[in-house]
Amino acid sequence: MRTVIVLAALLCLVACGREAPRRGVPATDAAQLLIDRNWLDVWPADKDDHLHVYRFVPSMGGGVFQDRTVFKGAFELFQFTTDGATIHYHFPHDGLRKQVRYQIERVDGPEPFDLKLTIHGDPRGPGTYWGMTSDRGQDLDTLLAR
Repeated sequence: MRTVIVLAALLCLVACGREAPRRGVPATDAAQLLIDRNWLDVWPADKDDHLHVYRFVPSMGGGVFQDRTVFKGAFELFQFTTDGATIHYHFPHDGLRKQVRYQIERVDGPEPFDLKLTIHGDPRGPGTYWGMTSDRGQDLDTLLAR
């Protein structure tokens, strides 16, 4: 009986310790997935929910970081370059320059997301953001209105 209990406990530990398989994307794909997409730290359920948003838009000369609710917030423009594994930031307002590693993974949620962006040493926000392959080209307000 004791052997059965020990075996059951070990099986529980192994099962509980498993993570869903990561589906990281190669650096060349990550560089393309990063741009022209809204990256949110949370999906707002209410108009007063607080969220952080990145949007990397090289065709407009840089990107924008937003600290906001659905209808109100603050933004900061920045310049950046990326090689698919590193983001080189320049925030002109305060002069901050920072180089950080990042990775993008394909994920199954949380709903409605299918992409996860992790920015190691994020200079402005929490470092983990969620995106959708289907939102490319849509602005955040249009996306949230759906």
